[in-house]
Amino acid sequence: MVIIVSWAVWGGGRDDRPDVLLITIDTLRAGASKADAPMLYRIARRGIFCQRARTVTPLTLPSHASLLTGRLPPVHGMRGNTAPPLPPDRDYPLLAEEFKEAGYETAAFIASGVLDARYGLNGGFDTWQAPPAPKPGEPQFPTLDGMEQARRVTEWMAQSKGDKPRFVWVHLWDPHDPYRPRQGDPVRTRTTTASDLPADRYWGEVSHADAALEKIVKLFAQDRTVVVVTSDHGESLGEHGEATHGFLVYGATMDIPLVMAGPGVPVQGVIAGPNSIVDIAPTLRELCDLPPQRSDGFSLLAEPVVGRIVVGESLYGNAVHGWAQQSVATDGRFTLVDGGPRVELFDRDRDPRELTPAASLTGHPAYARLDRALLDYQQQKSVTSGDPTAFAEIPYGMVTRSVGGFLTRAENRKLADVATSLPADRLLMRMRTAISTRNPRVVEHLLGRIEGLEQQFPDDPAPSFTRGRALLFVLRRPQAAAEAFQEAQRRGYRSQDLSRLVAVARADAALKVEDRVEARRILQEAIDKGLGNEAMRKKLASLGG
Repeated sequence: MVIIVSWAVWGGGRDDRPDVLLITIDTLRAGASKADAPMLYRIARRGIFCQRARTVTPLTLPSHASLLTGRLPPVHGMRGNTAPPLPPDRDYPLLAEEFKEAGYETAAFIASGVLDARYGLNGGFDTWQAPPAPKPGEPQFPTLDGMEQARRVTEWMAQSKGDKPRFVWVHLWDPHDPYRPRQGDPVRTRTTTASDLPADRYWGEVSHADAALEKIVKLFAQDRTVVVVTSDHGESLGEHGEATHGFLVYGATMDIPLVMAGPGVPVQGVIAGPNSIVDIAPTLRELCDLPPQRSDGFSLLAEPVVGRIVVGESLYGNAVHGWAQQSVATDGRFTLVDGGPRVELFDRDRDPRELTPAASLTGHPAYARLDRALLDYQQQKSVTSGDPTAFAEIPYGMVTRSVGGFLTRAENRKLADVATSLPADRLLMRMRTAISTRNPRVVEHLLGRIEGLEQQFPDDPAPSFTRGRALLFVLRRPQAAAEAFQEAQRRGYRSQDLSRLVAVARADAALKVEDRVEARRILQEAIDKGLGNEAMRKKLASLGG
């Protein structure tokens, strides 16, 4: 129990503590210009600006978990966007829980279902506003526009009594792909169209998010509000062969902006770093006189940690494809990327885009200490490590392999190189698009190439799963679809959704040979196991069961 004492009081009866406004702009990479993000720079001039801070992973859910706890992924256990919820018996708090216990009014405005309350990040929030649940056939993760987010915050502020300080988290989605065309304004003049290059449309989305940021920040009194603006991860925009984010851990997706201003924040300008997203929680605790908590970060108000090394990861390629796990360590100048069979060291002062790795690692003055930091990180035991069924009970989301923690280096070196395997994922994306548009001509054209991927990557479940969806939903070959789904299971995919697809395909195959009794048996068995949904129950009813 936190005891609050000795707070001065505003004349209106409110205790003398600042509001805290935390804004995360999803997928905002470092390097936005003043022309594209003038409000971001305006806030930065009043405080500190970590132009090249680091996230912990290029994925939305686990990076936000680290932001809101100050702990690294091995501690909170979230390694992907369909992770199990935060452990109920965790020994670390969420920021909102700390602020609520300290007497703050707390509110969160979430722009994407990827941060749905079912994952547990809603702990401590009095108000939690998120996109409405998707209807059948709609995208799994519904999203809200930045201006809609600004409207929601405006409405909430109008009804907030203001008798207590506020902790408000606003999540903006707009720079995330797909990049929509945007109309500029007198301050942000960039206007984009559907025919523009993806990178141009991306920066147009950044400007749109910055305009929403401006509307939200103006709702709060500048002299009473600590404002934090950051991102969960960046965007590759084609660098290193990656179109968006998730697979690789180069600076394009790991570097993020971090801006902080308001009462108690010194006007320091640009901070060189290295800094991390896990530094935000300890900094806010210090600014708002919250009790200190164990953290993997450091307060930005303290003296820089000499020799600090910041680490990060991506287990996404391993979870989805069985490819090598990725990890990265940087001291601000040198960055070591461990991609399994590919290990690279970059001097970012000379090579900021990380295009030319050092010719030799042996004897390089930065290699040994960065490699030791990476090895220490890789050997941390995750809260879900060793549990092969960690994902098996998730009744929602994309299917995935069970990934609880890091493989040994020897094991990881034997897996496929993510950087050279990305064309396979792009081919799978083409097939997924053809499936979603129900285009049998394109699906039939790509089917042989997907089967080729199954041969090329014998441990990758994704091609088999994608082939199963193509066969079931577009080509109407249910028996072959069931066999493809079962192959994906054999290769490591786990989820109730996949088990449901196997049952549906097997039932459809029985119906195709007019065996209604077998179809009823398969559907009933799946429903009895808790795999049923409305469509399955309707189909069973139509069969007289």
